[in-house]
Amino acid sequence: MSKPQNLILLLIAVLFSHSVAAISFYRYENDEGHKVITQTLPPNVVHKGYEVLNERGLVVKVVPRALTAEELDALEVEQRSQHQQAEQARRDKKLLSIFSSPKDAERARDRKLEALEVYISVTKGNILKLKGEYNQAQSQAAEKERAGQAVPDFLVEKMDSFARQIQQAEESIEEKEQEKLVIRKAYQEDIDRLKYLQDQKQKALEGR
Repeated sequence: MSKPQNLILLLIAVLFSHSVAAISFYRYENDEGHKVITQTLPPNVVHKGYEVLNERGLVVKVVPRALTAEELDALEVEQRSQHQQAEQARRDKKLLSIFSSPKDAERARDRKLEALEVYISVTKGNILKLKGEYNQAQSQAAEKERAGQAVPDFLVEKMDSFARQIQQAEESIEEKEQEKLVIRKAYQEDIDRLKYLQDQKQKALEGR
């Protein structure tokens, strides 16, 4: 036999061996509840799950059964819970990087509230001053009217300006009061969480 013929036969043998090796079998449970092995997989059993076997009968792949609607709902709840736990752990880590203890958070809260109180106090003082200047301008305007004279435009504009400044200052105070409420609420949540984490850490140490 010539060399080319030998090469052709060798190539055919190699291809044949690869094609045989590539054959897969499927093991699944039939409608009667018995395990069967076939070379084709019936579509009606795919949802039940099956195993893929090689030509030597070894399992090369396991396809689990399809989940029921209840199992899918339970899985979604579990995944959501895991996500929430991971998110809470991330927030806790960030919180602990900012505050070392509940007292630390309380001090930070008090500093912010104190700064707002100073601003409000200063603004109230400015309002009193503006009201005094407004009343003075209003008295001047009243004197003009009693004398039968027209109130000068500059005096009217001055009173309008004082009134606007007083209104803006009062609105600013209201904003700062609302900001104080937001700060108290936000910091209280952080303080409560820090107390909880502190208690958990203490319990873990006691349980060792």
